[in-house]
Amino acid sequence: PYLLHMIRSSGINAEYGEFNPDQLVSSNPLYPQVPITFAMKDIILLVLLALVSADNLPIWPDEFKWSSAGRPSSGWDCIIILESADPHTWSDNYFCWKNTRNNPIIYWQSWGPIEGMRCTQITEAADPHTWQDNYLCVLEDSPYHFSWSSAGAIAGMSCIQWLETADPHTWGDNFLCAPPTIKPSKTAVFPDDFRWSGWYPPRGYDCIQIHERADPHTWHDNYFCWRWGVKDPGMKWSSAGPILGMKCTRILETADPHTWLDNWLCVPRDSKLNLSWSPAGELPDKNCIRWIETADPNSWRDNFLCG
Repeated sequence: PYLLHMIRSSGINAEYGEFNPDQLVSSNPLYPQVPITFAMKDIILLVLLALVSADNLPIWPDEFKWSSAGRPSSGWDCIIILESADPHTWSDNYFCWKNTRNNPIIYWQSWGPIEGMRCTQITEAADPHTWQDNYLCVLEDSPYHFSWSSAGAIAGMSCIQWLETADPHTWGDNFLCAPPTIKPSKTAVFPDDFRWSGWYPPRGYDCIQIHERADPHTWHDNYFCWRWGVKDPGMKWSSAGPILGMKCTRILETADPHTWLDNWLCVPRDSKLNLSWSPAGELPDKNCIRWIETADPNSWRDNFLCG
């Protein structure tokens, strides 16, 4: 816990994604009598490694994005890409990844590379505002091997454009590139690779939210999930009828008065998942997963999704 505290508060600025190792050579804010040494920086990097599961890192480039107009409203974690010497609205530029994935441990530093990390120089020679010392950094064994181009996308790589339209210094052709990361190949098997959670997404799973906004009984924190390391089954939830073009299963509870007549769980038409719903116990000759909301008094203890 002490090391985690130091990671969060002493060496890494979570908002700006910047890392200053020198800040770690200071007094310990929790235990002032214990100094922080350079050797502990290596330990902290090892802790960071332990916090990241390679099985659930964002997929490049599909699950990354660039924003030049502020942090995206939802669904993304980001670091700010800031060159404070540049007056052309760089204070609202962000590099982001899906927040359903583990943090890929990517940091930005505008005064040189970060010691102990693998860094890519982000440069624009035509921009006079100190763009010669900016770096995007990852852990040494990160699966992301970034390359930068200030003159168009790099052939043979997958690239994301970093565009700042308010900057007149040729920021229309700059790209961050990398080889695409390998997507999971295993298809999720029902019920083994799925689970229900009545209390937010559990670690080790990706999820979709199961939410009936008209129901006051804590449905905001219910999720249906599949294991990390399997292909996304493409599930979608609708609380307003079936989704056009998808194969949908009606999620019905007639004892609940809060508009549980028009809720559907959908999968792609070509999905091998063939799901059935029961509001009154498990279906015979099928494998089932219980959907339970203990805070809802309207018969939500005997409901099962089966396949």
